[in-house]
Amino acid sequence: MSRGPGRVERAIEVAFEASPDAAFSVADLGPVAYPGLNRVEKRHRVAIIRAADRVAARLWWAKLISERPGGEIIYCNTLNVRSYALGRSRADFCFNNLPLEVIVRLIEAPVPGDPYAYRSRWDLVRPGGAWWRHVEIAKARKAGDLDEANRIGAELRTEIARKTAELGSRL
Repeated sequence: MSRGPGRVERAIEVAFEASPDAAFSVADLGPVAYPGLNRVEKRHRVAIIRAADRVAARLWWAKLISERPGGEIIYCNTLNVRSYALGRSRADFCFNNLPLEVIVRLIEAPVPGDPYAYRSRWDLVRPGGAWWRHVEIAKARKAGDLDEANRIGAELRTEIARKTAELGSRL
């Protein structure tokens, strides 16, 4: 019989609750789960992943697997648009090689003169954007309002179909 969350699970839960607008990789959670450890080994990573999966299920966080070789695991908060955007960007094939401070700039409103402005993801994060809608769907599901979640999902699918048809007409 289980005695409840272990030390690693409790430490990860504290980190997730303390930073609801952040996204964490397993490497980021290593020092949180095992403070003072010089080298995080495979056994530690396995324990971190197991504990983080349990915490993520309780707190409405998502587990994303990076599209690059090695498949780094990223945890993000599905109820916070900034965390969700950071997680999706860190897992994305085209963006996962960028430093974190650049990814943060890309999910914020573009600034004139920014050399990365052409890669901006602001249109996904801003109110009405696709990732913003994903977060709103998760919030509605957590609140138990499935009708609202289905309505937002239908709006999102309609918008995607419209953009797809628009792209198809250009070819």
